[in-house]
Amino acid sequence: MNKTTLTCVASALVLVACGTSEVIKNPTANSYVVSAQYGALNGSWTRATQEAAEKAKEYCAANGKQFLFITEQRTGVVGWSPQESSIAFDCVDSNAKSSDSVKFE
Repeated sequence: MNKTTLTCVASALVLVACGTSEVIKNPTANSYVVSAQYGALNGSWTRATQEAAEKAKEYCAANGKQFLFITEQRTGVVGWSPQESSIAFDCVDSNAKSSDSVKFE
């Protein structure tokens, strides 16, 4: 395989890359973080944000709690590297008042 072909294949893989991380407990902030990433051809930040938020909601629901969005950080460069969305969140009691928290939809 010549250098040009290898470069094209590597670029294509970067543009279509995707994945989701496991939910990680942040011991210093008493919260959680989950990330997802997609290449520009597979949905970019929009899809990464949706997938990360869905995984966070599922994690909280599995523990009998409700998802509470804290913040989102986006990294990556469109057309160059995968776009990643990292969502920090907490899981609160399901009976908490909705006015006590801001929810990510």
